[in-house]
Amino acid sequence: MDEFKRALARIQSDYGFYIDCQANPAVALAGYDLSADERSVLTNPVKLADALRGGVGASSLRSITVTISGKHDWVNRQPKKKNPSVNAVAHEVEAIKQASTSEERTGAAVRLMGLIG
Repeated sequence: MDEFKRALARIQSDYGFYIDCQANPAVALAGYDLSADERSVLTNPVKLADALRGGVGASSLRSITVTISGKHDWVNRQPKKKNPSVNAVAHEVEAIKQASTSEERTGAAVRLMGLIG
């Protein structure tokens, strides 16, 4: 049970480990001496939520609530950055060329870096 509690604590604090337990449990849990039932709890989101809700015998875990629902395909859903307009980039490049002081050149260069990342 100590190995189970150790793995359970890591799942709660290490998101990458949680994902590994779902995607490749044999590798993720290789360093833990677990029974088949314990492995099943750590690799099944429904059983894991039930174990956390029930406290798995540790009073410090009794107040934890985990809800896992919906589809989890683990794809990055961040919106893609928009490409800067060609005109805006060309304008800042021209501003760098035409700059008469280092401050003007630096300002244009900073704006250009902001446009192109």
